[in-house]
Amino acid sequence: MRIKRNAVTTSSATTWHRIVASLFAALIMLFMISGLIHFLSSSGNKYDANMIRRGDTTIATVESGSTDSAKRDDITSTTAEQSNNSDYQHILSLTLDISPPTKIRIAVLKDKCPKAYEFLSFMVENQQTECNPCTIYRGEPVPTYWGSKDYPDRYFDKGRWGPPYALVQGGLVNSKFNTVEQDNHRPKVLRRGMVAWAGGNSIHFFIALADHPEWGDVHTAWGEVMPEDMLVVDALVKERPLKVLERNNPVLTNFVEPMYFHLRWEGG
Repeated sequence: MRIKRNAVTTSSATTWHRIVASLFAALIMLFMISGLIHFLSSSGNKYDANMIRRGDTTIATVESGSTDSAKRDDITSTTAEQSNNSDYQHILSLTLDISPPTKIRIAVLKDKCPKAYEFLSFMVENQQTECNPCTIYRGEPVPTYWGSKDYPDRYFDKGRWGPPYALVQGGLVNSKFNTVEQDNHRPKVLRRGMVAWAGGNSIHFFIALADHPEWGDVHTAWGEVMPEDMLVVDALVKERPLKVLERNNPVLTNFVEPMYFHLRWEGG
């Protein structure tokens, strides 16, 4: 009987050992699974965060990247502000009455030149009665020696700045205004494509065909020709007949036939 009792005791001990070992193994397995899940979750968050930093700024929010989201919102708002303040929001279309009809688009710098914008708006709204004599009449090609230090630093008597004077000029003749109140936007160098009043309070304007450092900041620049339309302006002085008025002082170059034009706001 004692032998049987020892056998039962030995069997019970073995069973408990197996149970404890199984529980221990199960705990180890649970620990490993938990660690794996945590690793995968962390990797996923890092991947999402990297995608947000590199990806499309139109993504709205990400719970795991609130800091990146705030930075992204700042970038988006800054871009929107720059777009709202863009100088290319107010486009004046100047259509020449030639064959074929030719359009020159000018970005009007409304924020920098509100007085010019007000005058131009008047001309657009009343052009049927006020802008019938509006023409482009002067065409000064860019000389090959423009700005060359081999020529005297002057804009007369064959200086490096002309004549000819690298510009196209027109007038906004009307019955109400003989002058335009000037805005305070006078760049020290008028760049190619800039549009400025011809001088003083003149209602005449010109488009620069080259950079003009020779005048300093005497001209109010109220617009910029759209870059792709500058080829159209260049073609006017290259393809249309010109006449040189040598008796003038300074010497001027005009188009043989002035070109009438009409105005409208793009999109209006």
